[in-house]
Amino acid sequence: MRCHAYVLPSDLYRDLETQILENLAGDREPLMYLLDECDLDVELLSGEWRVLFEAAAERFFQVVDPTRGVARMAISPEELADFVSFLQAPERAPAWLPISFGLEELRDALPPDCDLAGVVFVEESDDWLWVERSCEILALRPEVYELLAPHLRGLIETRNFAVAARLAADHAEGAVELSTARWNKLIDQASDRVPELVGVIEGFMSEPADYTVVREALSLVADPEHQPSLDAWLRVHADAASYALFFRDITLEDAQFAHESGQAKVGV
Repeated sequence: MRCHAYVLPSDLYRDLETQILENLAGDREPLMYLLDECDLDVELLSGEWRVLFEAAAERFFQVVDPTRGVARMAISPEELADFVSFLQAPERAPAWLPISFGLEELRDALPPDCDLAGVVFVEESDDWLWVERSCEILALRPEVYELLAPHLRGLIETRNFAVAARLAADHAEGAVELSTARWNKLIDQASDRVPELVGVIEGFMSEPADYTVVREALSLVADPEHQPSLDAWLRVHADAASYALFFRDITLEDAQFAHESGQAKVGV
């Protein structure tokens, strides 16, 4: 799940502040109606807002409810200078650079040392849940994995597989898509040829430190006839870095959705 930062002129924010704060923990639609006249809408990828919210939790007002898929934060004009200073802190901005896309745009857009705007962060709509999905092997650079690993592990521990996959995919450098039939074939071949790989896949993630071993195991089941996409990725892209790998099995996501009885929100 991604998040959007809506930047409002200070006068408009102050006029709406009471309503914004009253609706921050409520339904998304009334809150979005209040933000309709924003000057700027910046999309933050799944890892960006998580890292930001975690670091800002003690300083700025947030409403985060994993069970409802809610991730919101409000920055008043009076807090803007502090927030910009927080974003641009030398110990913070370089550390976040490997996952920064929208954050860079937001840093550039917000004026320092003034109170000319307010900012409201709101999670994206649930439209992303209904996009066609496939099983995947996602490759994350070590510096990206270091920032995202705690969040990925937390989502896996709570069996929030769809959101974990969204997080990994947003920040992956490469991906191998497999049909469900080819995914099942991969598991079958791994069971026959390199059983230890099955445990890695069922654990969802492999560490960068284990990449050489995992890559060699994958090469034993990546025959061009049955796994052409995996074979091509291993031949062309696999040596670019010591990747962390995320293994996405959409049958687990289907089971998650079924368990939640078709609810749109699957957490954050």
